[in-house]
Amino acid sequence: MSAATEERTGKEGLKSQPFCDVTVFLPSDFILDSGESLSRPELKVRVYGDLEKPAIAVAGGISAGRVVATCKDGEGWWRDMVSPGGFIDLDRYCVIGFDFLPNAGEAAKTVTTRDHARALADALDTLNIEKLHGFVGASYGGMIGLVFAELFPDRIEKLCAISAPDRPHPSATALRGVQRRIIDFALKHGDGEGGVALARQIGMITYRTPEEFGARFESAPGAAAGDPYDICDYLIARGDAYGMDARRYVTLSDSIDRHRADPAKISADSLIIAAETDRLAPLADLERLAGAVDGARLIKVPSLYGHDAFLKETAVIGPHIKEFLEEKTS
Repeated sequence: MSAATEERTGKEGLKSQPFCDVTVFLPSDFILDSGESLSRPELKVRVYGDLEKPAIAVAGGISAGRVVATCKDGEGWWRDMVSPGGFIDLDRYCVIGFDFLPNAGEAAKTVTTRDHARALADALDTLNIEKLHGFVGASYGGMIGLVFAELFPDRIEKLCAISAPDRPHPSATALRGVQRRIIDFALKHGDGEGGVALARQIGMITYRTPEEFGARFESAPGAAAGDPYDICDYLIARGDAYGMDARRYVTLSDSIDRHRADPAKISADSLIIAAETDRLAPLADLERLAGAVDGARLIKVPSLYGHDAFLKETAVIGPHIKEFLEEKTS
């Protein structure tokens, strides 16, 4: 079993706290798929609620992390989904959030969704969680969920994967390749932060739909020559506000494109949710995935928000997730 440092309370106090942060030190023989060893072999985990309750792992896109629900130290990235009495009910479940590898300052350059799944299994050992009631993952987090269900079929009862294919679409890989080359170019010129900002701007264009941008922004130029268009102002602001380290961004982007899961090896009760307008995880890919996982159900969501539907359409997808988690497995 991996060692752990409990940063907020002792093991007994863990049950009575709204959340507890735990640092899981991975085994000394933990080797990445690339053959590299982590220079900081640890996984940051946040536990919401009582460990005696059924446990649900929750993970999102590469910008997400262990801060899932709103607590005294800030707002979680999926606060509209995970809350007391919510669609993922903190009164009913213990929720496990985790930060993605690599950690800040990590020397290893290649991390896969398989690596994340294995690290999560070590974290569950540390927390004495033998089996997850569910894994609810969106985007990159859903990819990790698919691989976890493949590698550890006896440790998961229910899998919900949202906008997460078993392998990336070539057009999405092409886009991310351009983003990584922009960052590499920027790093060579001493401005990794600027490279990440530009890569994020490109990403924001693909997360949403042309219809959503058309409803929000004007196409007319500013009053003076050279003034940014209003949509450009928006993208520049979103890029400048994004604070991920350049090398970590490249590693996580590359991890998406290395992702592969074998649907035929997934035996968990599975729900696949697809946004019909998603350009990064196309509907056809999610339909194929659902057809390849034995007994999987597919929910197709019409949305103005494309890939970001899992963040913006919680009122639509939330009831499906709640029903799925609460129904008894046959």
